[in-house]
Amino acid sequence: MSHLQAAIKAEQVSLLFKAMASSSIATTINASILTLMLWDVIRHDYLIAWLAVLLFITLGRLLHSHYFQRDQAKVQNSQRWEISFLAGTTLAALSWGCASLLLFADQSVVHQVFLAFVVGGMCAGAITSLSPQKLPILIYLSLSLLPLSLRFVMEATPMAYAMGFMLFLFWIILVISSLRIHHQITQNISLRLESQHQKDELEKSEGRFRELFENNKCVELVIDPDTGAIIAANRAAELFYGYSQDQLMSMSISAINSLSSEEIAVEMQHAKSEGRSHFIFKHRLASGEVKDVEVYSGPLHWNGEQVLYSIIHDITARIKAEDQLRKLSQAIEQAGESIIITDREGIIEYVNPAFSIITGHTAEEVMGESPRLLKSGRQSSEFYDELWQTILSGEVWKRSLIERRKDGSLYPASMSIAPIFNEAHEITHFVGIQQDMSDHEELENKFRQAQKMEAIGTLVGGIAHDFNNMLGGMTGNLYLAKKRMVDFPDVVHRLEVVESLSYRASDMIKQLLMFARKGVLEMRPFGLTSFIKEVSKINEVSIPENISFKTRFCLEELVVNGDATQLHQALINLLNNARDAVASVAEPQVSLSLDEFEADAEFSHLHPSMSGTRFARLTVSDNGCGISKEQQEHIFEPFYTSKEVGTGTGLGLAMVYGAIESHGGIVEVESTPGEGSSFYIYLPLLEEKQSVISPEDCDAIISGQGETILVVDDNADIRMSTKEVLESIGYNVLEASDGLEAVEIFSTSHRVISCVLMDVVMPRLGGVKAVERMCGIDPDVKVIFTTGYDKEDALKGEMPSSDYLILSKPCHIEMLSRVIREQLDA
Repeated sequence: MSHLQAAIKAEQVSLLFKAMASSSIATTINASILTLMLWDVIRHDYLIAWLAVLLFITLGRLLHSHYFQRDQAKVQNSQRWEISFLAGTTLAALSWGCASLLLFADQSVVHQVFLAFVVGGMCAGAITSLSPQKLPILIYLSLSLLPLSLRFVMEATPMAYAMGFMLFLFWIILVISSLRIHHQITQNISLRLESQHQKDELEKSEGRFRELFENNKCVELVIDPDTGAIIAANRAAELFYGYSQDQLMSMSISAINSLSSEEIAVEMQHAKSEGRSHFIFKHRLASGEVKDVEVYSGPLHWNGEQVLYSIIHDITARIKAEDQLRKLSQAIEQAGESIIITDREGIIEYVNPAFSIITGHTAEEVMGESPRLLKSGRQSSEFYDELWQTILSGEVWKRSLIERRKDGSLYPASMSIAPIFNEAHEITHFVGIQQDMSDHEELENKFRQAQKMEAIGTLVGGIAHDFNNMLGGMTGNLYLAKKRMVDFPDVVHRLEVVESLSYRASDMIKQLLMFARKGVLEMRPFGLTSFIKEVSKINEVSIPENISFKTRFCLEELVVNGDATQLHQALINLLNNARDAVASVAEPQVSLSLDEFEADAEFSHLHPSMSGTRFARLTVSDNGCGISKEQQEHIFEPFYTSKEVGTGTGLGLAMVYGAIESHGGIVEVESTPGEGSSFYIYLPLLEEKQSVISPEDCDAIISGQGETILVVDDNADIRMSTKEVLESIGYNVLEASDGLEAVEIFSTSHRVISCVLMDVVMPRLGGVKAVERMCGIDPDVKVIFTTGYDKEDALKGEMPSSDYLILSKPCHIEMLSRVIREQLDA
């Protein structure tokens, strides 16, 4: 039996004895009245004997009750008292049961009914005093009432039967009522005892809590959830906050919490209603210092009221450490290099996202595996032996190697592996940092190629300048010779052949200058889409009919800033190369396309010199013989050609490379031997819209009207031929061998000089400085500069005005006559 059950039984026994006095009085009175009422119909000796026995039993029960009240160990001896009480109750019930036999008036129905009334009344009264326990009341009701019910039945009269049945029914009702009362009494006792037990335990708990509260090393506060007032604070709180206990208990939590009063009130209500127990706050100390604190708060009964009990930990150092750890974790997770952590045996325990991006292996796939799954077979066993020897000795290992991705492709990598030590300076793990060097190597190759091309370009540019000067003198003299030999057709024809060869040589020089990016560019915005469509139509006739020529152009007009002539020549060179590449193919195909290209991060990374993100992409493709990797490294070099002797100069792609570079663009090639090639030209786009420039512009010679032209050039042959050409088309000519002489002539004859044809580079005084002095004499002087190659970047900073024209040597007579006329008429 549990302690609670024993306590309940003791309470039940106590209730039984407490009702003893009242039940004894009721028994004595009812027994006496019954005796008096039956005195005339029942034998006197029966009445006296019955009454005496009943009173004796009642007296014994009273004495028994008196002794029980004196006993202080009720709970421990409750079973003994329960048995003795049950014995007394049984005797009393038997006494009333005997009354139905000894005191039943056979001849008087009235006295029979009165007897039933008294016995029934005693039973009805007993259920209030005997119901604390089931057995006493059931014994009392059964022994007192059932004999009388049976006695009526034995009379065998209708009235007696009715009385017997009614008494039996009354017994059933009393039994049910007594059981209900017993249940209620037991429940009340149980609830009262449990409540008392909880109260006692609560008092003990509060006592223990107060002791722990005061002596705990953790900061503890008790707070009123409705007002935020601090009700109690322990010694640790005084030390932490720097306030005395009295000061703390006169403060509100808002005085130390960095949140506003409204925010604190909301948080406290949430903690009270939702049962939330964990918070991170910033608390202000008496010194003004703000600390990060972790608060565990919960409801507590304190002096009969519900409050919030808070345990507070200073986590300022932990927050800083977590912040540092979070930064470190984010740095590792977001690093562009692959980071691998293994145990001492080389088993992978962690890889960052960059590892998956570089290798193609997911983190789940490599957990528990060895980094050897990245081995390419390109390194020897000695290579890895040296690796392990280095890191196991506690040193850092750094090398370059070739690794293998999940898809089987290889990539160059730079690897660094370092040991991780524990507190005992024992190696527990290794951390490896690997960088994919594919882009780096590609950029290095591009840089080396650019350096090589720049060196070749510098050499070519210097040679081209001298050739242009010589060709300038040749073309002028050939023009004059043809005019004088007009009566000798055979001679004129041969001179025209020489002139044609001179201009072809001039075109080659221009291509060299384009490669060297020293050619004269006439840059202006124009619509590339319309321009390429027109160029495509013009050049389609040069492609044999057996070659399938397909074009695809974007619908919108792509506007670029460029030299239409140079772009036209670059496109012709690419189409000619494509045409020659498919010569031996059964079903030759050449395609030309133009579309808009939006640069992504990878494109920008591979081409850092390209600014902007929107480009026009011009593509020329063929299904011809293709170009090997080795050849691709040289195809843009001047005079490099894979064609047979006499079929190519090796300048076509060099000119393309130089021209596109001069436009701020790039050229890329993709080719597979036996499958074909694709050349991609990327040019920066402009937002503005411009009309299309015609790729062809042919002019006739425009004669002069007797105007005077000052020709300035340090080359006597060019001076002489230019003078004679200009005089032949109607101009008067003055000559000067350098800038200083030109200024002297201009100072005396500037009123008759209509235009100055000025070389740029000359001894004593260059062309630009000479023009500056001429402008001091006549600000409206009209000047046309001539040069063997373009010094545009240097000249722009020296030019008196950006409106001056620059002609490249040699210049067609038609072009020269047109430019002079435009200047004179301007």
